[in-house]
Amino acid sequence: MNTICPVCNGFADLRAACPTCKREAEDGGRLGDYYDPYSAYRPIDDVRLTNGYPDVEARECLHRAYCANCDAAFVAAVPESEG
Repeated sequence: MNTICPVCNGFADLRAACPTCKREAEDGGRLGDYYDPYSAYRPIDDVRLTNGYPDVEARECLHRAYCANCDAAFVAAVPESEG
């Protein structure tokens, strides 16, 4: 079954509340793009199988989120939809 991330594909905006101050956070892009200088060029599924998160089984796309209010960075899981 193929799934896609609605945020990565521009169908929706990231909606994530900061765990520290509860304000809305900004999307920083896919978490896997931050692992090393070449991770953005690796196949997405390859990165997902080695990132240490259960995102493949949960059918989630992990994004780096940033809160401009309190300067917190955290991981936000976006549910994927069938594509």
